[in-house]
Amino acid sequence: MFDNARLNEHYPLLAALSDPLASAERDIIGRDHETLQLLASMSRPELCNALLLAEAGTGKTALVQATMLRDQDRLYLEVDLARMISKAGDGGLMAAMLKDVFDEAERFATDERRALVLFIDEIHQLVQLSAAAVEAIKPVLAASGSRGIRIIAATTYDEFHQHLAGNQALVERLHRINLTPPDQDTTISILRGMAERYGIADQFDDDHLYRQVYEYTQRYMPASAQPRKSILVLDSMIGWHRLTRRPLDRQLLGDVLMESLNVNVAFNVDGAKIKQQLDARVISQDLATSAVARRLQLSVADLNDKGRPEASFLFTGSTGVGKTELAKQLARLLFGDDQRHLIRFDMSEYARDESLASFRSELTKKVWDLSHAVLLFDEVEKASAMVTRVLLQVLDDGRLSDDHHREVSFLNTYVVLTTNAGSEIYRSVAHYAGDDTGSGTHLGAYQKLIRRSISETTGDNRFPPELLGRIDAIVPFQPLSLATQQKIVHAKLRTLVHDVFLKHNVHVVVDKKVLRYLVEDKGDTDSDAGGARVAVAKMTDEVTTAVATFINEHPSRRRIRIEVVGDLVSDDKTLLSSDARIEVRALA
Repeated sequence: MFDNARLNEHYPLLAALSDPLASAERDIIGRDHETLQLLASMSRPELCNALLLAEAGTGKTALVQATMLRDQDRLYLEVDLARMISKAGDGGLMAAMLKDVFDEAERFATDERRALVLFIDEIHQLVQLSAAAVEAIKPVLAASGSRGIRIIAATTYDEFHQHLAGNQALVERLHRINLTPPDQDTTISILRGMAERYGIADQFDDDHLYRQVYEYTQRYMPASAQPRKSILVLDSMIGWHRLTRRPLDRQLLGDVLMESLNVNVAFNVDGAKIKQQLDARVISQDLATSAVARRLQLSVADLNDKGRPEASFLFTGSTGVGKTELAKQLARLLFGDDQRHLIRFDMSEYARDESLASFRSELTKKVWDLSHAVLLFDEVEKASAMVTRVLLQVLDDGRLSDDHHREVSFLNTYVVLTTNAGSEIYRSVAHYAGDDTGSGTHLGAYQKLIRRSISETTGDNRFPPELLGRIDAIVPFQPLSLATQQKIVHAKLRTLVHDVFLKHNVHVVVDKKVLRYLVEDKGDTDSDAGGARVAVAKMTDEVTTAVATFINEHPSRRRIRIEVVGDLVSDDKTLLSSDARIEVRALA
């Protein structure tokens, strides 16, 4: 160990702008080959400098520390670039200061008869700040062997390509050493050593939990590198264990990942009740809910493809048949709510090629903020082909790069695309294969026609056929029969009655004719007319508004009745139009 007091006294600039390289905090595992590479580079007679290239967190500093342990004859100093930049103030002074540092380093090597290794981490900062400083360092690098100085620089691949790669003369003076992230077995050995160091190794019966830490961080932290990301997760688990004495198990790992990444790995959906829960809010679409429930069984059993999103669906059918409602119920089932965990994109807003950047930016931002969610891409056939290619990458690889060049993981998302393409087939289904349950008994016969119609990009249909091969399940929705529309509106009326009582303590009685008025007289059974939306919209406009107006004008009334005044066309087929209207009145 070199005397720091002597360094301060005889080499004040080195002492001011560098520090002795700290020893490694933990054993360096799996870097024997790279250590030999670095030692060989520094043993070269002329150009004995190295450039370590690796992603942040891969262990560049740890490699230098491991090399120092095997190289006791040289003194290792880490140059503090931030301190140097602060002291220099501008690029011109930086170049002069850098030259003085290297001159003093050469004098150290001569006077002390000991070679000096200068470690410059994040060397791209130097290149960014001062072109003059870069020119000042080049002759030092060229003559490093004869001057008794070894320089180890380090940066990431991105920073190298952005700031260093264009300066060929600089790059040629540095021997490039690439550090790949450690593999699973090496990372597990690092975690095992960490557990031993902190006295909690007895908490682990085998390597199973270490393996889960590695697999989950690989899956849900693609923007970070091993081993740092696994170390950070285990470090957090140890912190919770020390504070609460909780066992170091999968449940604690899941809580740490939820806390730090907002990722839910503790999948707790009851596989036996998936279909029942989907049917609770989606009426008379038995075939659709069965298809979704069947695909979700893979996620519950953890047998889905780990390189792609958890599941992907294409919901096809006429407008207003329940496609969005099923996506909402999926979010409720999986994540407990359909507000925050349902991320919705109206793809008609991305119809132009120029919208590609904004779509990619918005998509990656929302998934970075909330990585476990249902992603709903509504009316995907209306999107630009360039935007569609982004979706192809999501479905194929489960990841995208964001505006900050971070890799965003989509592996914990459930992707739902909806399309109205194939509407002519659904018109035929509505007329000739009606079904009050959506069982698919008749709809099944049309599935090949539906798929063909969707994939034929003719006329107004711009559905990208290449998406079909990436989708886990194509889910057809039965056009709504009159009976189904009545069920939907009846459920909405029940909700209205409940809300009025809860919020205003007012009892509401609904005349039976109200349902017929909304569905049969004011609704539309055509498959392209919006399903039950027409009747629901009419209910809001006439019924809910009338109730609200009556309550506001008569706040003391505690019992009211909603009824139809006038003749219904559904009661008298000879009528060409209905003069019926909704009326709200007080009850005694």
